[in-house]
Amino acid sequence: MKLTDFKMAEKAFKVTVISCIGCSLIFGMCFIISMVYMYQKAENAYRHALVIDTSGKTYDTTPVLASDMRRFEYEDHVKRFVQLWYSFDENNYEKHLNEALNLIGNKGKELLNEYKDVNMLNSLIQKNIRYEVNIQDISIDMGTLPVSGEIIFTQTGLRSRGELSREIHARFTLYDVSRSRGNSHGAKIEQWEVNYYNPSKKENDL
Repeated sequence: MKLTDFKMAEKAFKVTVISCIGCSLIFGMCFIISMVYMYQKAENAYRHALVIDTSGKTYDTTPVLASDMRRFEYEDHVKRFVQLWYSFDENNYEKHLNEALNLIGNKGKELLNEYKDVNMLNSLIQKNIRYEVNIQDISIDMGTLPVSGEIIFTQTGLRSRGELSREIHARFTLYDVSRSRGNSHGAKIEQWEVNYYNPSKKENDL
């Protein structure tokens, strides 16, 4: 065999080695890129979920932090209490108060005694009054211990001769309890301090 043949074979071998190394690098880069792509897709899948309703329609959802979700539950809990405790008539008065007492701690007994002292149920019957509530604002401070907040709402007493409204600001604290049928949010109001503002009276024309 001639010396030139050895040199050509050696050169071909080097070319083959270089080609193999180049291909390996290319395949390695492709593998890394594909893994990064799949990781990003998996992350997006974890961050989004699809909800399918009974009609088969799908809706895209985004996750909510547990602390934010708990804040929403606290807000709904307090709003529910206000709707029950300050909005009623003679037909649902007792039902509303019984449900509201599941949402508040020992302070509820004190508030109930205040209604009993003014003979609220008898007043509703004799004066034919019903009370309605309109909530303007609510804020929850998750940074305090216990959790605290404030709610602003208007209570309006309606009767045949007119209506009387007053704005109520209530400051409150909350603590967690076990969830139940009567307390689905698993919370109770501890402190409940109210202030009344801007009473207004409106007479109906005869």
